[in-house]
Amino acid sequence: MKVGRLLDVVVTLMVILATPASGRYDRGGHQHSITWGRANSHSSAVFGNVPTNVTAVFGHRARLPCQVKNLGLKDVSWIRQRDLHILTVGIFTYTSDERFKVYHPPETDDWFLDIISVTFRDVGVYECQVSTSPKVSLPIHLNVLAVQEAEILGPREVYIQHGSTISLHCEVQAGVEVVGPVRWLRGTSILNYSSPRGGISMEVEKTPTRTISKLYMTRALKVDSGNYTCAPTYALPDSVTVNVVNAGEESAAAVQSGVTALRADTGVMWACVGVMWACVGVMWVATLVVTCLASASQLT
Repeated sequence: MKVGRLLDVVVTLMVILATPASGRYDRGGHQHSITWGRANSHSSAVFGNVPTNVTAVFGHRARLPCQVKNLGLKDVSWIRQRDLHILTVGIFTYTSDERFKVYHPPETDDWFLDIISVTFRDVGVYECQVSTSPKVSLPIHLNVLAVQEAEILGPREVYIQHGSTISLHCEVQAGVEVVGPVRWLRGTSILNYSSPRGGISMEVEKTPTRTISKLYMTRALKVDSGNYTCAPTYALPDSVTVNVVNAGEESAAAVQSGVTALRADTGVMWACVGVMWACVGVMWVATLVVTCLASASQLT
């Protein structure tokens, strides 16, 4: 009996050793499942295709992307390269700087590192690291730009003839991914395609270093007069005054504007004349003093 039990144990061990790491075997008519090692240990983590250069605007949020496929039970960490500081592990933050957070949308492979109110000191390389053996990492470069200013091209006060098209062009010296969406406002009201007024359209010209937003409003009416503001999401706004006038009023307004400008220029001119005469007076006094000194020296 003892020999029989020993043989039974030996046979059982041989069956187990011959069974694949994840497989099934039969003993006594019952089926069992055996799993060896960690779940998904057969999978290797792979980084997804994400931008490795991120540009953010000073004072706004920076979001650094990282996508890891086949993660299994492994952890994703974010490490700041300049001081090798571990910022996050999984969904947990390991820094006293509360500006750093992980954003992991449920049921996705994305592990974003968010930096709230980014500063120039945050510029550098951040590594998205997976706890494999050996560890694998993806470097993400962060650049921070100073806050840009929008500029509405043209004069500060615009005169538009009744019934014509209001056309305003706003320029920001930065790419659209840095500038963000550009809004147009009349007073405090946002202008868009669905505005009850109708006849409103917008265009955007984009280059890596410049963004131009164009506002068009057809069939201008008197009620369209007012203060117009170009307000990029991540840049300082700019405003101009639009005056919708009738044909006769347009020339009169232009003349009045010219008279105002002329008065301003005349004031500047007379100020310059005053300075000039003051300089002449100083020179005359200086010449008189020099002459007196010369005469005194000859007498002695």
